[in-house]
Amino acid sequence: MKTKKIKLFWLKLRKNWAQQFHFIIRKEKNLHDVFTLKLTPRKIFVLSTVAFLLITMFTAFLIAFTPLRYYVPGYTNPVEYKLYRQILARMDSIERMNEMRTAYLNNFQNVINDIVVFKEMDAPTEEVAAQRAKDKNKTAQAYIQVNDAAEQLLIEIADRNSKTYIPLSQIVTYPTFAFTMPALGIITNLFSIPDKHYGIDIENEKGALVTAIADGVIIGSDFSETEGNTLIIQHSGNIVSQYKNLDLVLKNIGAKVKSGDPIATMGNKGKESQNPYLHFEIWYNGTPINPVDYFIGN
Repeated sequence: MKTKKIKLFWLKLRKNWAQQFHFIIRKEKNLHDVFTLKLTPRKIFVLSTVAFLLITMFTAFLIAFTPLRYYVPGYTNPVEYKLYRQILARMDSIERMNEMRTAYLNNFQNVINDIVVFKEMDAPTEEVAAQRAKDKNKTAQAYIQVNDAAEQLLIEIADRNSKTYIPLSQIVTYPTFAFTMPALGIITNLFSIPDKHYGIDIENEKGALVTAIADGVIIGSDFSETEGNTLIIQHSGNIVSQYKNLDLVLKNIGAKVKSGDPIATMGNKGKESQNPYLHFEIWYNGTPINPVDYFIGN
């Protein structure tokens, strides 16, 4: 029954599709026509569709480009969205800093208690061997440079009325604190407390091996734009060595190292770097000491 009614409706609509009708607005007093409009079912359909599309577009424009969109569920205030992004970035930074500090404290506690769980990276042994063979040619020049620098520093220390750092030889009596050189090359910048340069700079080619000066555990690894990659090793006797301006880091935090083990390669990633060099520091009981005074051969 419903199907017949629908068919009859469509037949009637198709029959009258082009039939014209008059829409008239007429005054009641004098029967004067005020407004007359000729309409057909086709015109009514077209006008209704156009009007619907225009209203939809106008509504969408109001929602998208006016403050009305703030009252529509799902839209966010731009100021609130910007604050949300800033808070999210800060939370991410805080989480990373917390992870780094937690790892540092855990490793430091393990070192104190002599309970160290470590996981090392697989060092490229073939490249290390090739680099060691290449560095042997510069050994003699490096030791001559170290001896000259040591003599000059001893003269400067003798002229001072008061010392600004603690010589390790006055405190430690056993010989395990004679260190190996961390890298081969030429010392271009010496230790200087007045200049706030708490270490020495050893210049060589990019990729030159950097080795641990003594047995210890890596307790810090970081990167900064000014100093490049950095490694920190905790040794026995409250001694800490720092290696800055590194390129390729070969060890992770928590790794045990022996004297002479490769830990990184020399680089020039820091902003202050022009030529590849290693910035090397030794700290004893929180005080910087001159590394040149404690290298083997002095």
